[in-house]
Amino acid sequence: MKTTTPNAAVLDETAPAEPWMKTPEACKHLSISEPTLRRWLKKKLITPRRTPTGELRFRRSELDALLA
Repeated sequence: MKTTTPNAAVLDETAPAEPWMKTPEACKHLSISEPTLRRWLKKKLITPRRTPTGELRFRRSELDALLA
């Protein structure tokens, strides 16, 4: 039996997860080269997530914020 409190946040499992992009997809989305993306990473203009295999993934909303 589940109990909830009135102030508890409810996770909507039907809502789609935010898309994550691989490095080449992120570069294409931003219309930049991989070296430019790497420079932006060094400047901490964007914060990627690393997969267990060490690959970078970029949140689409963060990429869109750079374009704004």
